[in-house]
Amino acid sequence: MQAIDKLKAIPFVQKYRYGIILLSAMSFLGPLAFLPQLTGNSDLCGQLCMRRFYLYFPGMTFADLWTHISVAYIGVIAFMLIMLTTFFFGRIWCSFLCPVGGLAELGSRMLNDRWKIEFRSLPQVQIRYGYFGIYLVLMPMLGISACTLCNFITIPRLIEALSGEYRGVVYVLSSVGLVNLGLLFILGFFASKGRAYCQFLCPIGAADGLMNRFGARFGFTHHIRVAKERCTGCNVCARACMCGAIKMVDKVATVEQLSCMSCHDCVDVCDWNAIEWTTASRNKEPKRIKKGVEIFPEPTWASLNIMPTPMPQRNGIVGKVHVGRLVNGLIVSFVIAFVATTSAIHYFSL
Repeated sequence: MQAIDKLKAIPFVQKYRYGIILLSAMSFLGPLAFLPQLTGNSDLCGQLCMRRFYLYFPGMTFADLWTHISVAYIGVIAFMLIMLTTFFFGRIWCSFLCPVGGLAELGSRMLNDRWKIEFRSLPQVQIRYGYFGIYLVLMPMLGISACTLCNFITIPRLIEALSGEYRGVVYVLSSVGLVNLGLLFILGFFASKGRAYCQFLCPIGAADGLMNRFGARFGFTHHIRVAKERCTGCNVCARACMCGAIKMVDKVATVEQLSCMSCHDCVDVCDWNAIEWTTASRNKEPKRIKKGVEIFPEPTWASLNIMPTPMPQRNGIVGKVHVGRLVNGLIVSFVIAFVATTSAIHYFSL
């Protein structure tokens, strides 16, 4: 009876989202997997892979890039569609459609909170894009396959193993399989809200976060936005956010678009209608339509990003470089330097 009451208490949008995730999982994974089978695949690898074509290898040329694209052309098309959808509507793929992250989230939400690890307070942006730089450049340089830490392989193989398929059993019992299963349980099922792997290690999620922040800058796109004049600073939305993307800044909810998954959790719990998945405001001035009655403009729906706070004053100089930005700058500098160095070495060795 208590379980039924919990199900009834789930907001409609979340029930709808969970239902789509289950349909997506049945379509992409397991014995059915009819969408991959339409292309002659049994899983999301090969020509359906969305994770490998943009990796940088030492001495890589445009011809090599085109070869990678042609090998996984369906995955490339899917990746571009995800980016396009995210620009206009937010991270719909990650929150509503991805069968891999979605199943980890559903598994986590069915467990008691006492068994879960809280990851949302960690510096997500720095960890995510630090690993993303390693994934793009350092791992290929060291000869480490992109498939090594891939949950797009792990979950399908786990489902195969549970259904008794030989390939799945062999993978689960291998050293790579055991490592990936450990990551799936720690960063998935036993992570608070179940999305730690998506936030830290998923390269598609990292690219999607960048597009989400870029798209949110335009007023005509639909993203999670905040009406500052309505926000009471109650912190309910921040506690509900499965990605830890919301922080209170001057008692106003502020959304980090790099981490936001557009899942609608924050919208469902806000009693003040201060946060919404919407476009920016269009009406700027109040309009008097009848004597004594005014129709005021809609709230100023703004896409707010968490801004860095200045460092304390030292020796009369205020440090304006945030630690997070410093880390990001070092990572980007390393990647650029590595690409330039390896390209130069390859060029002069010809």
